[in-house]
Amino acid sequence: MPKEGHITFEDLKIEFGYSVTPSSLNLYTEEENAFRKEIRAIAKREIVPKAEEVEKTGDYEIIRGILGKLGKMGVFRTSYPKEIGGEGEGAVYRTIVAEEFSAISLAIDISRMASTDLFGFPILKFGTKEQQEKFLKPLMEGKAIGAIGITEPTGGSDAVGGMRTSAVKKGDEYVINGEKRFITNGGVGDYVLVYAITNPKVDAKNGISAFIVPTKADGFELVKKYELMGRRGAVNSQLRFKNCTVPKENLLGVENKGFTIMMQGLDAERTCSAAQYLGIARSAFEIAAKFAAERMQFDKPIRQFEGISFKIAEMASLIEATRMLVLRAARLIDSEKNATKEAAMAKFFSADNGFWVCNTALQILGGIGYTKEYPVERYLRDIRMAPIGAGTSEILRYLVQREIYKEMGY
Repeated sequence: MPKEGHITFEDLKIEFGYSVTPSSLNLYTEEENAFRKEIRAIAKREIVPKAEEVEKTGDYEIIRGILGKLGKMGVFRTSYPKEIGGEGEGAVYRTIVAEEFSAISLAIDISRMASTDLFGFPILKFGTKEQQEKFLKPLMEGKAIGAIGITEPTGGSDAVGGMRTSAVKKGDEYVINGEKRFITNGGVGDYVLVYAITNPKVDAKNGISAFIVPTKADGFELVKKYELMGRRGAVNSQLRFKNCTVPKENLLGVENKGFTIMMQGLDAERTCSAAQYLGIARSAFEIAAKFAAERMQFDKPIRQFEGISFKIAEMASLIEATRMLVLRAARLIDSEKNATKEAAMAKFFSADNGFWVCNTALQILGGIGYTKEYPVERYLRDIRMAPIGAGTSEILRYLVQREIYKEMGY
């Protein structure tokens, strides 16, 4: 135990997920826990050494290099069909990856998830065999990066009603015009799954289609890359489509049925996002718990003070509850049952309480927590976006109560 009051990161020797094993892990199967152990080992070996470099430099190419290496190692095979070399696992496995990687670096994992999950999952569910072979296999192998384009300058929470991007069929092609913004991997990836209005004469929900757009397509333009408060290294962009043409074979699913694809994709996104915030909160908690056990004040460790010990208890309880919500939503998705309510619950609970855990962890560390001696200040900046992206906490609460009243027959 350090003799001085100042405790360095090296003194703590936090190993990201190894110091605390939640009892709720017993709710996973032996195979799932074995997979978690494997992913933790890979994360420790491949991501831990690069996490601080990504944070300090903000260099996306480091992230792309990591994703390429992970792809070559077979890490991304998990959720892809066996027909194209995958392992055919589902949402639970995706949440395990999201939690373990985000426990180290959200910037790295959000870049991965935008590609392998947000872009890949809809193609996995609704794509043709040809589309899966052409677009999913390169993602799985780490040779390509994908993104998803829903949000627009005129549509945030009202993404559907505010959508202005259009796609008009001309012969064997679709011509896309419009803008998307806040697109993770936008402009640096190889493909964007773009949602656009294909029938402006009907309600937007019945007139949206999804298209796989290569970033090298004529008419595709990167307008800007946003500077973010956190998640340094992850690229978030505004995109413009000006008479951008794609072949009809790049239509995903059925024309004007893109809303269904979007909703299923959002349920999966929210569940995996909740797992990401679970990972960040877990790491912040572990650092705070170890710090409180070793930081001496008034001749005793600060964990013995009620003001600190109660915080530790509440943080641990919120993390456990979050894990159970995430697991329930993932199991519903794997059972191909509606998970809109459960995914929304998991996401806003994880986002709001994850932020509280990170903020409380910094408070426990005190002045040193506000410095860059520890990654806790990074966790706090990274997770601040959680109650905003993939559905604000306000919108998700609305969705939850709406689903509840549907179930009650109102």
